[in-house]
Amino acid sequence: MKKILLIFFLFSISVYSQENKNYFVHLSSDPMVNPSAAIMSIHAASEALIQGHDVTYFAAGDGVKILMMNVITNLHTVTHHGGNSDRISKMAMNKLLEFSNNGGTIHVSAGSFLTYGITIENHKDHLINISKINWSYPKELIEESSKADIVFSY
Repeated sequence: MKKILLIFFLFSISVYSQENKNYFVHLSSDPMVNPSAAIMSIHAASEALIQGHDVTYFAAGDGVKILMMNVITNLHTVTHHGGNSDRISKMAMNKLLEFSNNGGTIHVSAGSFLTYGITIENHKDHLINISKINWSYPKELIEESSKADIVFSY
């Protein structure tokens, strides 16, 4: 009887650990100052989505720069990750594009982008080709993060 209870207990833990969760990944670090934070935020969001979870990626503050074409394509110039080649820059861009195309939700701080002269009207001239961007403010930051079961902040 003890073996049956142990098996049932282990099975229930396994099933619970694999249930769908809501992840919130927040990037506020400047990718050119802290590239490891930017890279980890992209990897965490991407992996959670691949594992079948609902994932919101929210870039705010200096973190919005990760979506800027001239930043993400030059990420490799400020980190040794990727072996001093542009592989890390290409990987970061590809993972963000795949994340967006495969159902991941991306929010950006409209106010933070405004400090860099980027608006909803001109963003296509400056940002990578994300399929859908949610232009947000602190209200949405609070709303989206409060829905999450798990929060990562970089």
